[in-house]
Amino acid sequence: MTIQRHCLGGVLARLRAGRIPVVGVMLATLFLAGCGGGSEAQRVARRFMDTHYVYIDLDAASEVCSGLALSKLDRERELTSEVEIEADTLKPRVNYALETERATADKAQMVYVLTIRPPGIEPFERLVTLTLRQQDGVWSVSNYSDGEPPSVR
Repeated sequence: MTIQRHCLGGVLARLRAGRIPVVGVMLATLFLAGCGGGSEAQRVARRFMDTHYVYIDLDAASEVCSGLALSKLDRERELTSEVEIEADTLKPRVNYALETERATADKAQMVYVLTIRPPGIEPFERLVTLTLRQQDGVWSVSNYSDGEPPSVR
């Protein structure tokens, strides 16, 4: 599933159900223009953020990774392979926003603020740093890390 199809699917479902008035259709058009926007590096970064942090799908996340990032995902898979998650287990709601971006023709670094809302617990934030590289015309996440955001004093 691509980011753009994900955005399009939700809007089309609401249109078919008659829950979006004509003005909403115009706003949806503007929204859809933003769903697939940005550079190819940004699209790869969003795909990684969605698959790894939002949907917790390590196999899908590995499709856009290379190098150290791929090794880290393999290690995460190994650490969680024995863990069984019950079907009725509630997953946290996760949102993210791009905080900073630095890019050249073949390298990019993006920092995201990740907001995690576990059921029954106060939300908390993490900073996720992605390093992306373009090789043979294909962008991939070559490294990632997450940690505590700086505290505000």
